[in-house]
Amino acid sequence: MRRCLALALLAAVTGLAGAPFVAHAHAEVGTPVPGVELASVSGEKVKLIDPKARVSVLVFVRAGQDRSLEALKAMARCEKALSGRPVRFLGVLPGDTTTDQARALAAAAGVKLPLLFDAKDALYERLLVRGHPVVFLVDARARVAGFEPYRQIDYGEVITARIRFQLGEIDQAAVDQVVEPQRGSMPGDDPRDVSNRDVNLGRRQLKIGQYDKAIASANKALGVAPNPGAFALLGDVAAARGDCAAALKQYEQALKLDPHEKHAIEGRKACAGK
Repeated sequence: MRRCLALALLAAVTGLAGAPFVAHAHAEVGTPVPGVELASVSGEKVKLIDPKARVSVLVFVRAGQDRSLEALKAMARCEKALSGRPVRFLGVLPGDTTTDQARALAAAAGVKLPLLFDAKDALYERLLVRGHPVVFLVDARARVAGFEPYRQIDYGEVITARIRFQLGEIDQAAVDQVVEPQRGSMPGDDPRDVSNRDVNLGRRQLKIGQYDKAIASANKALGVAPNPGAFALLGDVAAARGDCAAALKQYEQALKLDPHEKHAIEGRKACAGK
């Protein structure tokens, strides 16, 4: 009876669309991940652990499930965003999945990551996987670094932020801003404070490569108040995309409002001569 109740509670946790990064919902952080070989859809044997990867992303999915399909599409976006980093993505399917089912899932999702069959569900049991889809991050020591259940909104962005944190590229505060976006304005809030919150959110989005969202945050900030930081943010996004001519125009707008705006000063200097 107690086991049934525990499994029911576990299932409820994994089903939360906006659940936080839970370390103990499944295997605990620090749990060793076996360096086994699993058969892939192509028929080749693939090692679960690659010593060259600083972060391995294990995506547990099920064929014929809409959420698993959406999760794989999100992982394709993650791979693209993290191109060139020492990160490895692997899809893991239950052992009873057929090759045709796996191929259909891969084709529908448009993914290139290897899809592996977990024979006898040994890895599922090792990591106590009880629901789909779910992502486990594995560190360079082949140990569980964390777990992220599926969420309908920004799943790929959340996973990307988690990975970048493991790589040491961003801090926990930046991750938190992606997982739990900054609150909206409340009645009575000073417009300048509201505008600055949007700029700060945009800065975090820029830091993890969410350029379009950073632009949206900057424009939202400008819709509330004439904020030099918002213009500087737009400049930094343009510079990050390699368009210094557009960036310089935004920096000039920022410096007209505030000659001491540090991001605009630094950005203008970096773009000078390009």
